[in-house]
Amino acid sequence: MSALLEVSRLNKHFGGLHAVKDVSFTVERGEVIGILGPNGAGKTTVYNLLTGFIAPDAGSTVIFDGRPVLGLAPHRIAGLGISRTFQLCRPFVGLSVMENVIVGGLGPARDRSARLHDRAASLLQRVGLAGKAEVAVEVLSYGDQRRLEIARALAARPALLMLDEPFAGLGSAEIADLSTLIRQLHADEGLTVILIEHKLREFMRLVSRVIALDFGEVIAEGTPEQIVVHPAVIEAYIGRGNEGSVDAA
Repeated sequence: MSALLEVSRLNKHFGGLHAVKDVSFTVERGEVIGILGPNGAGKTTVYNLLTGFIAPDAGSTVIFDGRPVLGLAPHRIAGLGISRTFQLCRPFVGLSVMENVIVGGLGPARDRSARLHDRAASLLQRVGLAGKAEVAVEVLSYGDQRRLEIARALAARPALLMLDEPFAGLGSAEIADLSTLIRQLHADEGLTVILIEHKLREFMRLVSRVIALDFGEVIAEGTPEQIVVHPAVIEAYIGRGNEGSVDAA
C-alpha cells in the first residue's frame, strides 16, 4: 500500500530567501509524525504549502492518497481529506461554539442539516466542550479555543490532521489533557497526524517519527530517541561546538 502523503522536492522562495529547500518525506497511514525545528526553520511554511495557503515553486510534488494536490485551493485540499489547525486560534467571531464546528463540516462532499449538527455535537462532547455549545466563541478561554480548533478540523472528517503548535500558550495540566485527547483521536478514529510543537516533552511522547528541519532543509529523520542525540539537531538547537542532547525530558 502506498503512503498516505508523499512530498518530493518541496521548494519555496520568498524573494531572495529560500524558505523551504528540497524537502522530501512520506507519511504512512495511521502514523503520528512530528516536524521539529527552531524558530524560522520553515515548519509552518511547509504546512502552508501542503494545505494550499501558499503556492510552491515549480518542480515540487505532493501526492495525497494517490492524487496530486499542489496548486489546489485550500478548500479543495480540505475536501480531499486534509485538515489543519493554526498557530493562532482563528474562530469565527460572532458565531457560537456549535456553529463554529458546523462550519467546519460544510462543503460539497459534506453532510447536511441535522447530520452536521449531530456530528458537531459529538465532536464537542469528544473534546470536552459539550457544555459550551451555545456559548459565543469570543468568551472561550484560550485552552478551550485550542480544543475548538481541533473539533472544527475534525468536522471535515479528515484522513490527515495537521496540528500547528496545539500546546502553545497552555499550562501543564491543559497540555496533558490535550495530549491525551490527541492520543485518543489517533487510536479510536485511525487518524494520521502530523504535529508541529515546541513543547518537546509532550511532542516526543506523542510522535513515533520525527522530521527535523533547519533553515528550510531536512537535517535529520528518525525516532524521537534518535533525533534528540542527532548531531545536526543538537547543533540547530544548542549551537555549534556544544555537546549533549536536545532536552526533551
